[in-house]
Amino acid sequence: MTNNLAKRLATGEKLLLDGGTGSEIQRRGVGVSRGYNAKGNIGPWSSVANITAPDVVRQVHSDYLAEGADIVTTNTFYGSSSRMAVAGLQDRWEEYNRRAVELASDARDATNPQAYIVGGIAPSPGPVDSYDDLRAHSELLADAGVDGMLTEYLGTVEKVRQAVRAAVPTGLPLLIGLCHFTQDGRLSADGGTMDQVAEVLSQENVQVEAILLMCSRPEQISRTLPELRAAFDGPIGAYANIGYVASENASGDDPGRELRAFDIGDNTPVRYADFGREWLDMGAQIIGGCCATTPDHIAALRPVVKGA
Repeated sequence: MTNNLAKRLATGEKLLLDGGTGSEIQRRGVGVSRGYNAKGNIGPWSSVANITAPDVVRQVHSDYLAEGADIVTTNTFYGSSSRMAVAGLQDRWEEYNRRAVELASDARDATNPQAYIVGGIAPSPGPVDSYDDLRAHSELLADAGVDGMLTEYLGTVEKVRQAVRAAVPTGLPLLIGLCHFTQDGRLSADGGTMDQVAEVLSQENVQVEAILLMCSRPEQISRTLPELRAAFDGPIGAYANIGYVASENASGDDPGRELRAFDIGDNTPVRYADFGREWLDMGAQIIGGCCATTPDHIAALRPVVKGA
């Protein structure tokens, strides 16, 4: 399975990624904001649902697969040891992550055995070095049986460097997800250019299967994707946040309330599919959805991406 993912991308085939996982779990009534502190460090987010609501997690994966997703992401975005520690769950972090892979695998095997499972990981909370955290998380998910790695929410050039150093040793196909962009197509957190991102890969002498733009408004991705295409000659892709926003009811001293709320505006499945067409025209090979996108959005993308 792992080699097939890399080979399919290398041939230029277009693949459909799943949609939002954590946001969809929340939409279905499961609390996902357990564990955050007054400094604003978000804890495990939806990773807690792998144990507290496994049937919901499995069903979310199944619903995306049923709508044609070629790739599903484990519910482990903030499942690292340090993220779990914010909620006092660091001693069980391996259990939560292995269960996530089991749930995604169960859904895949029952719904679409040809689909791929990628292990979702993201940097540590706060201004700390993420390498050790990302490396341990990558190794655990690889050992649990994922088909590839997806290092997400990389907002600086240095975080790209840390992520590839952490994930490449697994030997699995690697997708990296860049987030948050300026008007002129740079990483907003540090001003890094897409050329600098590509240069990191050259300096580290690593190959990634694809670079994706993620967790940003569709319009931001449309502005930035041409910059990525010009800088990187491998497969590229996109999956946008369509309106998962900070909740007015959430605060650092009230962990019982949800941190995020839904405000998708006019980002209906039909409109999102229009963005998908635009991204394909810009050279994207992998298209899916990030926060607040639903199985309906992926269903709308399916004929766009798959051509049927």
